[in-house]
Amino acid sequence: MRYQDAGVDRDQADKLIELIKKLNPKGGAQIGPFAALYDLSKILKDYREPLLVSSTDGIGTKTRIAVEYGKLDGLGQDLVAMNVNDLVCLGAKPLFFLDYYATAQLDLEVSKAIFTELVKACDEAGCALIGGETAQLPDLFVRADDFELVGFVVGIVERSRIPDPERVEPGDVLMGIASSGPHCNGFSLIRKIREREKLDLRKIYAEVGERPLGELLLAPMPIYSNVVLKLWEKFSVKGAAHITGGGIAGNLVRALNDRVDAVVQKGLWPIPKLFRALQDWGDVPEDELWEVFNMGLGFIVLVPKEQAETVLKFLESRGQRAYRVGEIVKGAGIVVFV
Repeated sequence: MRYQDAGVDRDQADKLIELIKKLNPKGGAQIGPFAALYDLSKILKDYREPLLVSSTDGIGTKTRIAVEYGKLDGLGQDLVAMNVNDLVCLGAKPLFFLDYYATAQLDLEVSKAIFTELVKACDEAGCALIGGETAQLPDLFVRADDFELVGFVVGIVERSRIPDPERVEPGDVLMGIASSGPHCNGFSLIRKIREREKLDLRKIYAEVGERPLGELLLAPMPIYSNVVLKLWEKFSVKGAAHITGGGIAGNLVRALNDRVDAVVQKGLWPIPKLFRALQDWGDVPEDELWEVFNMGLGFIVLVPKEQAETVLKFLESRGQRAYRVGEIVKGAGIVVFV
């Protein structure tokens, strides 16, 4: 018996490594050895007190929707965005990225679709894909086309730029940047709703607009890191929150101290029809909807009141749909919706 008889194809794994090298000319030379190297010498001269910052995240069961709909090309961007958008909450610039790709059966066409976009997304975010891990795990996945994507990113930040929640004070303003859809969160609930209601991914539902349901669910997460890094450079950003699992409240609370509350005004930005449709289809309670999904905001920054309008104009000039969504008041470190 050979390894391939147990479901692991070593030849395909070697071909994938070569494919990634070809797709990734900037970081491909690092892929293949036991570990990857990154030269910090040219970067460190620009910092007085540099700190390395790391983050890891995955895209979860959104992969199942992508496989069923037959659209995988947005997943690479999702993976990069999930990580670099977390990193920039600390004002950090991403340096390099690594991936973990686990699958039941290695398919080079599927892998090519994923890694082509992953490399492009790394380039957009200003970081290099310098390594990762591919695992064939036929006994851990139910279906042959199942796979999991996880990413790891390392960045750098000047110590003085790291946000301090103690600086957040009454009068500061919450600026929200629009999301593109559910991003990578809540898909176990979405899939359950779809299964129960027998929703067709290829159908256009009047409740959600003029695009098939699958297109709306698979819209890739924007890479906010570039524009938010510019905010850190140009304005007095006091805090930031990447709105992922846990919704607005679960993420924004991390930017607060225990003497202030964040008051979010629900009517100040448009909530995508998709979220309301999911609520109706799944009979999802209102509080659950807000705790699971981003409800139309993918990122929030906290800025001084006197800079709010300038920040808004700056974000709009960079192609972002941005909104003033609330303010900071005296409180006890919680997020309040009104």
